[in-house]
This record gives sequence, structure tokens and C-alpha cells, in this order.
Amino acid sequence: MNKLALSAALAAGGAFCLWQNNGLERTQYTFASPRVPEAFDGFRILQISDLHNKVFGRGQRRLLKALEELSPQLIVVTGDLIDKRRTTPDTMGPALDCLAGAARIAPTFYVAGNHEEYCGFYPQLRQAIRETGAVNLDWKRVSLTRRGQSIGVMGAADPNFFRGPADPWGQAAFARRLLALAGEGEEFTILLSHRPELGGLYAQAGVDLAFCGHAHGGQLRLPGVGAVLSPGQGLFPRHTQGLTVQNGRGMVVSRGLGNSLFPQRIGNRPELVAVTLRRVFHKAEEKM
Repeated sequence: MNKLALSAALAAGGAFCLWQNNGLERTQYTFASPRVPEAFDGFRILQISDLHNKVFGRGQRRLLKALEELSPQLIVVTGDLIDKRRTTPDTMGPALDCLAGAARIAPTFYVAGNHEEYCGFYPQLRQAIRETGAVNLDWKRVSLTRRGQSIGVMGAADPNFFRGPADPWGQAAFARRLLALAGEGEEFTILLSHRPELGGLYAQAGVDLAFCGHAHGGQLRLPGVGAVLSPGQGLFPRHTQGLTVQNGRGMVVSRGLGNSLFPQRIGNRPELVAVTLRRVFHKAEEKM
């Protein structure tokens, strides 16, 4: 290969890698359930996950433009807004720009991921989040009301916050706290939680629709193979992207927006997810 051909190949490879890490992809799903109140039929929820303090243009201009074009009525942020390796209290501006811009577009709820627990300055970040207009939903439940009907939205901070000698992964304490929080309401319930590998627990808690991240889409997605590697799930993980529905309960997993330890995405561009709620009538509900 001559020098000109080699240079062209290297330039093409570099452009491809840049596009894979920075080319925003918008994915839209519909979740249908008879438990969705009539007033929320058509309600659109937009998910942001695993930003890792990544920049999408000055002041997050590209990201916020994409958010606005999807016309959400609610925005949910499912953890790892910052990155423990690259973010300090003085450099968390991109994460805060994202939240502040989102909160200007639609009501925005946030829960913490494992990087917030690892970072060592989460109390400071939590205070800064309040000032963006977004709502920190760590271990809280709120009701959203439209035309006299309501749905519940609750948030679970990452299990790492509960780590200890008797519970090194924090999952036992996390499960107890989640089941207690879920027991507070009977309405259609949405959960924000960072970890998709705990989907069985969310169903056990009676969650109708969970929004999760953490898996980074498997980081590399190869033809005929799929996702290659994910934190919390290891090699060839199962829960890395998409909407899955089982026994009427759903879980949405975002591929996320940024990178952490591994710096490159392949076949797995940064993703914004939009989910539209739809009401499905039982036959007994059909009008004569």
C-alpha cells in the first residue's frame, strides 16, 4: 500500500471512529398497557443515560437540539451523568449544561449511577443538580397528573451506595429499599434505575415500565454476535439496548451517550431514547 492509500485509509478509519462516538442516534418505542390512564395515552418520555460528562457541542447545543426535536413531555436521566475518572467538581459543566437545558424543554427527573457513587463529590453534584431545575429522584416517588388522572414515577439510586462488608455489591439493601418504595402506590408506575441486570427485581416490585442504562450498548456491537461486553453483565451481555416486555411489564435499556474506561464505540452510536405510552383496552372495557 502506498503512502497516499495508507493516509486515505487512516483518515477514513479516524472519521468512522469519530462518527461512532459522536453521531447521535434517536430511537423511538411504544409501550402499550391497559394500566396506562387514558389521559396519558400518547405521553412521550425521553431518556438520557450515561453521558459521562461528554460534550455534544458548545453548551451541549447538538444534544439539546435533538432533545427538543423529539418533543418530550417528560425527560428521565438514568445515571452516570459524570465520569469518576475524568470529572471533578470544577469540570462538571457539561453534565450540568445537559440537565439545565433538558429542564427548560420538559420536566426532568434524575437518578444517580455508579459513577456518582464512585466520584467522591456526589453531595456537591447533588446540590448543583438542584440549581439546574432538574429533580433528583433518588429514593423518591412522585405522581404526575393530567386531566384528573395520574401515574407514578419513582427513582432508585445505584446499589453501590449500599455497599458494605455484609453486602459487597449493595444489592440486598437496594432490593429492600426498592420494594418498600414500590409499595407506596397502586397507579401505573415508571422506575428510573441505572442497572438493567436487575430487571427481575423491578418486575417483582410491580414496576410497569423501567428505564435503565449502564450497559453502554455492549460497547462494541458486531454483526452476528451482538453486544460484546458490559459492566455488571460481563461478556456477551443480554440486556444492553431496546425495549423488552414480559407479562405486561417493560424495561427500556439505553445504549447511553458517552464512554468511560473503554474510549471507543463500534456499531453502537450514542443514543437518545423516546418512549410513547399507549393505552390498550381489555375487551371488557370496550364500549358497546
